[in-house]
Amino acid sequence: MGKSTFEVGEREKHSLTVDTDRVMKTIRIEVDGQKVIDESLFSPGAKKFALDVGSPEAHKVEVEFGMTRWAFGRKLTVLVDGKPVQSSTAGK
Repeated sequence: MGKSTFEVGEREKHSLTVDTDRVMKTIRIEVDGQKVIDESLFSPGAKKFALDVGSPEAHKVEVEFGMTRWAFGRKLTVLVDGKPVQSSTAGK
């Protein structure tokens, strides 16, 4: 899947980066360049992370890395305040 970056916030902007490595089976989440989550993804099911981003303009962020209908597919979903957001960059 690689690395995807999302913008969080209206007036107070933050950068949320989700980096997944299929070979090493890890997920790393950074907010403004600071690591907040670095975990293994060895379980076959979905993995969900919840965090608060920003102050005083606080946002509830949910990152879900789950299975798709395809055998080896994984789907990344990011919600900010309950609304889905699109990656501003995706690569690797």
